[in-house]
Amino acid sequence: MKYLKLPVIVLVTLFYAFALVVDRFAGVVYTLLLLSALIGIVLRAKPEGKSFLAMVKEYWPLMLTMATPLIAVLAHQLSVGHFVARSYDAQSRLALFALIFWAMLFIPIRYMAQVQWGLMLGVLLCAVKIYVLTDGGKTRYGTDFIPIITFAQLVLLMGVFCVLSIGWNTTRSKLLAGLKIVMVCIGMYVAYLSQSRGVWATIPVFVIIAGLVVRHIPSVYKFSIAVLFAVCIGGAFHYGSILKERIAVAETDIKQYTSGTQVDTSLGIRFQLWHGSWILFKEHPLFGVGIETYPKALNELSERKVISPFSASLPHSHNEILFMMARLGIFGLLSILAIYFVPLYYFAREVLHPDIQVRCAAGMGMSLSLGFFTLGLVDVVFLWWECYPYYAIGTAFFLTYIIKRKNQLALQAAEQPVLA
Repeated sequence: MKYLKLPVIVLVTLFYAFALVVDRFAGVVYTLLLLSALIGIVLRAKPEGKSFLAMVKEYWPLMLTMATPLIAVLAHQLSVGHFVARSYDAQSRLALFALIFWAMLFIPIRYMAQVQWGLMLGVLLCAVKIYVLTDGGKTRYGTDFIPIITFAQLVLLMGVFCVLSIGWNTTRSKLLAGLKIVMVCIGMYVAYLSQSRGVWATIPVFVIIAGLVVRHIPSVYKFSIAVLFAVCIGGAFHYGSILKERIAVAETDIKQYTSGTQVDTSLGIRFQLWHGSWILFKEHPLFGVGIETYPKALNELSERKVISPFSASLPHSHNEILFMMARLGIFGLLSILAIYFVPLYYFAREVLHPDIQVRCAAGMGMSLSLGFFTLGLVDVVFLWWECYPYYAIGTAFFLTYIIKRKNQLALQAAEQPVLA
């Protein structure tokens, strides 16, 4: 196991630094992490004193959760008697979560905080990327290898991870803490440049989570974060033409849709697709219409005058839950809810832990789960390759940190009487 701990932490650090700026980098890192786990199994490694099978047995609800999207696809294809191998591609990535989690357990806790450098570098590189591609916010690109909405959300999450990781710094370095506060501000700037209202909607969620976590952080850090957050939000509203324009457009879209004068606006299309997806679910409640036949089902809705031809040409429902319901029925619904809320349970139960390092890791995990859930209400996140390793690696890493830190605390408590 000693030969795997350094490569695994390096891979995770590099993932956060480059996965959103270098095409296919996430896939390479994910594959190497899977390979590391397989090597550990072959070598019969027992990180934290547990074999791979013992780990799976202890955390089987989480392992099963990550496999449910694949199970939902299998259920649909069994129901129609038609099997398409490529339909399993995306879902199989989450189904391999057990191996990713196993790989994270190789990392000693003293190494785990070093991922902060990858997070900070990643935020900076992503800020440069979006600034260049949007010409400083003057234009709004669609996608390079990841859509701008999803990209901005993942960068904002990395900024949140940065600021919460202040609790991992045992040296109490004010310079490092200040740098991490700057990173979350840069993350919000990336969200601002994205012009994505869905991404902006996740910011209050992260503020609430941070409020749960920071109850024992020194007041100077709390005050600094609060002031910078207020300045960023206030400045965006006062000086940000992008924010004002997007809010005005939303108001116009709603008026046009409700009056029927124009339904193919940004929000109008979403309303149509939400309605159409609900109809598809009601007509195919158990197994859905299927992944491969979803575009055909939308065209049929267009022919029935339920949605417009333009809306029928789009690849997804702009709502993760409705998208899974339409394509995979009740199995899809249960699957996506489990993907959000089972990991959330593991983190939420630790967010009030007396140890600041445990709370911060729990806050990061909650931010990941609820960030994906909140954006998923207006977009489909798990349609893009990079989101699968991002969610799997983040969930595994933060949960592993909690496990190792609690074991470390227990060991220290056991040794205390001896030292006395």
